[in-house]
Amino acid sequence: MDLNVPEPEPGEDLVAPAEHEWDVVDSAELYAPGPSTPEPDPEEDLVDSVELYVPCPSISEPHPEWVLAAPEESCAPGPSVPEPESKVTSEFSTLENYIPQNMFQLEDCLKNCALLKERHVTNVWPRVFIGDEEIATDRDVLREMCITHILNAAAPKKALNYYLGTYYRGLHINYYGLPTTDRRCSDISKYFMPAAKFIDKALDKRVLICCKQGVEHSATLFLAYLMICHDMMVEEAIDHVIKSRRIRPSRDFLKKLTLLNADLVNKRKLKLQDTKTGRKRKKWQLKKSSAQM
Repeated sequence: MDLNVPEPEPGEDLVAPAEHEWDVVDSAELYAPGPSTPEPDPEEDLVDSVELYVPCPSISEPHPEWVLAAPEESCAPGPSVPEPESKVTSEFSTLENYIPQNMFQLEDCLKNCALLKERHVTNVWPRVFIGDEEIATDRDVLREMCITHILNAAAPKKALNYYLGTYYRGLHINYYGLPTTDRRCSDISKYFMPAAKFIDKALDKRVLICCKQGVEHSATLFLAYLMICHDMMVEEAIDHVIKSRRIRPSRDFLKKLTLLNADLVNKRKLKLQDTKTGRKRKKWQLKKSSAQM
């Protein structure tokens, strides 16, 4: 009779896996966030375990140092920079030791771009182009280039109203013409600041600076812009432009640029001195002190 009685072990083996499944659910509940939930039926063990682990996977907590390092890396400005005082001292020392080049040296520098091919238009700065008369009067090209602002660096006075009223109508172009070629307005330096302000305000769009050949008047006004708005020395401004475009400012224009360069350098020195001493000068004081230096 003993042989007809089933052994109890197989039945117990069938129950054993369920105990292990409950163990899995219990362990998942320990790691699942939020309030505790009632235990599910054994037939739902597989689904519940997947749902518990998919949105909230069981991973080890990050090291405390990693948590602190993450925001520092995202906000890091890059390589370390010197303290403001040491930076001011260094810049002032650079200006004190600066020896500007004369007109003849600048002319020699301009010879480096003589081998460049003359082009109708060149991108010389982000969203800033220097071009000739052919580009400035080609409506289709202006539309393709998405030009929104035009600075005519050699606009005859008689043609200003014509250009403003008719030629660029319908292109949504902000036009600004400077009569630098007029005999009664031979001093181009009087237009350095107005041109620089026009270019600077239009930098979020696309600007074309033009003249008849795109190598003299337009280039001179753009060089002045780099010096006024980007604190470049006249040599640095020329070096930047001749890397991409062939330009030929006249000797008189170079002389005006060297005078502008000297004035800007002196003003920067005064501002750095005031930063070191905590003094605040008014604009007329800066002009007067700069003229005396």
